[in-house]
Amino acid sequence: MAESIRDTIKKLSEEAGHVDQLGPHRVSEILVELSSLMASLNSYLVEKQYWLNVKRQELLTEHKTVAKARLMADSTEEWKAWMEGVYQREALLELLRALKYYLRNSADEKRESIY
Repeated sequence: MAESIRDTIKKLSEEAGHVDQLGPHRVSEILVELSSLMASLNSYLVEKQYWLNVKRQELLTEHKTVAKARLMADSTEEWKAWMEGVYQREALLELLRALKYYLRNSADEKRESIY
């Protein structure tokens, strides 16, 4: 069975948690892998947003008001799947920023040690 985007991000995230033991080269590799996963995650979010919108249209037809349809939509599996993806994306962005900061700091330290 193929590993899901979420599982891959989780695995790489756990590995990145030991950044001080990995060194800049491996951290760079993880950064590239995670960056490429961002595109896949964005595609996943577009798909989930589409199905949530379809569900909202169905609920609007059924409930006749936008407020009621939105309230009902926010308690569906489609909404849950979309929100999980949104929060996964936010966490991934923070991890990417942290890894970039680590690499920048590591490069600065290396330059300072030369002089």
